[in-house]
Amino acid sequence: MRSVPGTVSIVTTGRAPNRHGLTLTAGCSLSAAPPSVLVCVNRSAGAHDIILSSGSFCWNILGVEHRDLALKFSGQDGSKGDIRFGDGLWCDLKTGAPSLVGAVCSFDCRVVNAYSDSSHTIFTGEVVAQTTRDGCESLVYIDGCFAAPKAV
Repeated sequence: MRSVPGTVSIVTTGRAPNRHGLTLTAGCSLSAAPPSVLVCVNRSAGAHDIILSSGSFCWNILGVEHRDLALKFSGQDGSKGDIRFGDGLWCDLKTGAPSLVGAVCSFDCRVVNAYSDSSHTIFTGEVVAQTTRDGCESLVYIDGCFAAPKAV
């Protein structure tokens, strides 16, 4: 799977002081009508149970300038929970899940379904609000490294 490039994102949930988030590449669009996405979250992640109990999440697509934030939300610095939100500028859209100001896109979602499979839960969410920032370059992850996609 390391050879498969993935868009780097941060999935967030909860409200201060009980906000949680994690870095992931396992997210994608699901349908256009209604607008829906899916994200795959490890059940051991701190955000997992908060997504279930709150019934919402925000899928924040990161730009190349968000590399350090991706590292922080991956837990590599040992931080957990609300402390991770000390970096970056965050706001609420509609559900109350934290949205990253300046993200390539942020999709604020109401959980529609949760499917458990192996170590993860696949959350499908109906998009109830979204933001988009034009002219930025998405951050991708491939072969254990962050990268910027290049046009061919």
